[in-house]
Amino acid sequence: MLKRDNWTNDEVIDILEGCMIRVKMDDAKNWSQKRYDRAVAHNEGIEQAIIQFYDFKAIPEESYSAMAYDTEKKQIFVISEPMPQ
Repeated sequence: MLKRDNWTNDEVIDILEGCMIRVKMDDAKNWSQKRYDRAVAHNEGIEQAIIQFYDFKAIPEESYSAMAYDTEKKQIFVISEPMPQ
């Protein structure tokens, strides 16, 4: 099936994971330090995006918070109940 838009969070996570540079420890020994550092930096940015999309996924009812994206203001909001005192 081909799809162009209206991605689910899980689909976006799968796409992002596919963009990561896979570094096996055996392979990393053959890489220059500069190449290895670039791969790590590249992956760190993608990992942050993956974490963001995990946070958008539906959260169980027993959780105190959820995240939402305001498409007009282009902002992410955390929606939560007051924390227990």
